[in-house]
Amino acid sequence: MSKNKNANTLLRQQTLLKFIPANAGIKSADLLNKLKSEGFEVTQRTLQRDLEVLSQYFSIYSETDTKPYLWRWSGLGINRTHIDSISLTDALSLMLVEKSLQQLLPPAMQRHLQHNFEHSRQLLNTLKDDDNAQWFEKVASVMPDIGFKPPSIDESLLTDIQEALLKDQTIVVSYLAAKNTTAAEYLLMPLALVQRGHVLYVIAQDITKGATTAQIKRFAMHRFQTVTRIHEQGIRPQNFNLQQYLQDGAMQFGNGDKFALKAKVTEELAFILNESPMSDDMKIIQSEDETYQLSATVNNGWQLNWWLRGQGANIEVLEPQELRARMRDNLRKTMEIYGPS
Repeated sequence: MSKNKNANTLLRQQTLLKFIPANAGIKSADLLNKLKSEGFEVTQRTLQRDLEVLSQYFSIYSETDTKPYLWRWSGLGINRTHIDSISLTDALSLMLVEKSLQQLLPPAMQRHLQHNFEHSRQLLNTLKDDDNAQWFEKVASVMPDIGFKPPSIDESLLTDIQEALLKDQTIVVSYLAAKNTTAAEYLLMPLALVQRGHVLYVIAQDITKGATTAQIKRFAMHRFQTVTRIHEQGIRPQNFNLQQYLQDGAMQFGNGDKFALKAKVTEELAFILNESPMSDDMKIIQSEDETYQLSATVNNGWQLNWWLRGQGANIEVLEPQELRARMRDNLRKTMEIYGPS
């Protein structure tokens, strides 16, 4: 038997042991389906042979009193933690999410998962000839940009913020905001970590001037210069819900307000927006003059303005008038830069 085939057999049998319950029992047909769902190409005969082999070394047995026969662990079963290791599906999943997990988990969890990451890499390398193990080499996730590098983050500062966030503790920080030349000091109550593209943001309540005037703000992790944990228990605002915060468009760098956008778009942009609508109520109607009229309720924020400017001649903002005026002023300044030629 080849090394790879032997490793595949061992992994299949290990996975099979994990599927056998300690109490209720399970039919062999259900075990077969579970193995197939994990990507194993296995027949009923192979399953029976695996069960017979495993029953010689582990405290598993099949009830024969009534049909269908059920497989279970005996009351004298072993400590099952010895077999609860990573499956092929687990390994693939961990490899696909490893990069995104690293900055969003506290250090203790990262250290625990690091062993699983290494185990996953070794497992996929061992089973590199298996069709399912090759899946990791056939899929990828890329950022929709021109390849900007992520900003550098001080890992020790990130660790302090993660631990303060985990324990609901306040922190004193020195933070250099965009466009500023000197850092400012803040007293913050960390509320969440949010990964947005390449940039990691700390969502925190700014309590520098007291709780009565506290506001929830976004802070780019790479702009922190110092972080000091006070080790005092903070009070999380009762009205803060991370999912609602995101749904309200906070990470589009606005104040949560929405407005009705009306614009004229080209056929090309109309096609793209019909595939990926910018809101639930978006409508695009073709006019008699072969243009396309867009209407949608959108979040008012920096992200929208950035997107509109990036569309160039593919869109003409009609309403609101204030936004149309800003677009016109920006285009005028752009033309001044490039000159009349």
